[in-house]
Amino acid sequence: MDAVTLVRRASTGPWRRVDRGDQDIARLFAPLGALSHEVATVAYLDGRRALLGMRHMVGATDWLELPIRDIIRDALALDARKLVMAHNHPSGIAEPSRADLAFTRRLVLCVEALDMRLIDHFVIAGDRMTSLRESGFL
Repeated sequence: MDAVTLVRRASTGPWRRVDRGDQDIARLFAPLGALSHEVATVAYLDGRRALLGMRHMVGATDWLELPIRDIIRDALALDARKLVMAHNHPSGIAEPSRADLAFTRRLVLCVEALDMRLIDHFVIAGDRMTSLRESGFL
């Protein structure tokens, strides 16, 4: 199963800004923890952390394709300056895999080359969430 959705957000509403750190992040990505298949969500922000849009990528029980090219294309189309990403681990383990870390390193190189910034990448399992930035991987 592979489904992708890009949702543009208006500049008003409950997600106008993602600027209260973990509180906003937890609310934005928390629904991923309850899913039985892997899903990744990328939030695209402007320079002041206003939410411009989101991409949702749906995978299988233990696998998810994350096309960096599509993430970058969306960021450019939305004129994003910052990105925040999260994906779930239905296994219940909220720790990044080697593949998660390798992907994140590649994404950081791509966004930085285009003068953007990956604020964080979160791994969510149930009600637990691991920040790759706080864990020292970013």
